[in-house]
Amino acid sequence: MKAMFFPEPYRAEIVERPVPVPGCGEVLLRVRAAGICASDVAAFQGKHNVRRPPVITGHELAGEIVAVGPGATDWAVGDRVAVEPHMGCGTCAYCRRGQYHECPEKRFIGVDDWIGAFAEYVVAAGCMCHWMPADMPYDEGAALEPFCVGLHAARRAHVQVGDRIAVLGGGTIGLMTLLAARLAGPECFFLSEPSAAKRAVASAWGAVTIDPRAQDVIREIQDATEGLGADVVFVAVSVPEVLRQGLEACRRIGTLVIVASFYEEAAVNARQIQVRERTIVGTSMYTADDYRLAIRLWQAGRLDLCPLLTERIDLMDAPAVIAALARNDKPDNIKTIIGFP
Repeated sequence: MKAMFFPEPYRAEIVERPVPVPGCGEVLLRVRAAGICASDVAAFQGKHNVRRPPVITGHELAGEIVAVGPGATDWAVGDRVAVEPHMGCGTCAYCRRGQYHECPEKRFIGVDDWIGAFAEYVVAAGCMCHWMPADMPYDEGAALEPFCVGLHAARRAHVQVGDRIAVLGGGTIGLMTLLAARLAGPECFFLSEPSAAKRAVASAWGAVTIDPRAQDVIREIQDATEGLGADVVFVAVSVPEVLRQGLEACRRIGTLVIVASFYEEAAVNARQIQVRERTIVGTSMYTADDYRLAIRLWQAGRLDLCPLLTERIDLMDAPAVIAALARNDKPDNIKTIIGFP
C-alpha cells in the first residue's frame, strides 16, 4: 500500500508498506478520507510531543471495513465507519469510569509503530469505530474528529440557550468549537480571528467577528454585552496573550475554556479568577458519546461540516501540501482532506 512517511523533520515522501493485518478485536479499513491536522504539521516539523519522525501519522479518518479480525463480532466487511483514533488501556480508574480519553496509557493511531491514516489501509480496534449514515460523505466522516474536539469542549462548558459566547482563534478547532457551541442556541456569539476568510465562515453562521489586528477584542466583546463580558470564552489558539484576553473578556461568574494545546507554560491572573468567581475549564479530545451525538446531529440535519472543508487532495500531492502548510503558505486554510479512491 502507499503511505505518506515522515522519515525526519521537514521531509515527507510517498512510500510502499505492507498492508497491515487486523488482530484480535480489530478491523482493517480502506481509508477513504483523512484530514490533515495542525498536529500532523507539527509532526512533519518534528515539533509534536508524541508524533515524531520517523512516522506515518494521520488520525482524522473515515473508511470502509475490508477485513475483520477474530473477536470483532460487531463489524462486517463493507461497513462504513468514522474512527475515533484513540483507545485507553481498559483497566485503569479512568477507563473504568468511561473517561478513557484521560487514560495515562492511552494509545493513538499514527503514533510510534501504529500506522496512521495517511495510508491506504489502517488497522483500528472495533471499539474505536462508529457507523456512518449511508448518505454521509467520507470527507465529513473524517471531519467528525476535529468537530468532536469542539463538541466535547462545548459540553464541558455546559453552554446553554441564551448564553453569550466567544471563541478566540478561528483555526479548525476554533471554528469547530464555534459550530458546536452555536447548536446550544446562544443569544450571541463572537469569533476573534485575523483571517478574513475564516471570519467570513463564522459571519455566515451569524457570529459577530473581530479582527484582533485592527480591533480591541476585549472592548468589542464588552461593548456588545453591556459591559458584562461573555458567559463562556473558548481559547482556541495557544498564545499566552490570547489566554489573557480570554480571561478579561469573560464576565464575572463566567467560564473560560482552554481548548488549545499549550505545550509551554502560560500564566493567568489568579486574583481575577478568585475575586470574580470565574471557572477555568480544561478540555481535551472527546469520547464515544461525542461521536454518537455528532452523528445524530448530522442525521437530524443540524450539522453541516462542508463549509469547513477547504480543499481535497490526492495522497500523491500530500507531501507538497503539508510542506506548504508548515510554511504557512495557506493562511486561510481550514481543513485539507486527503481523498482516496
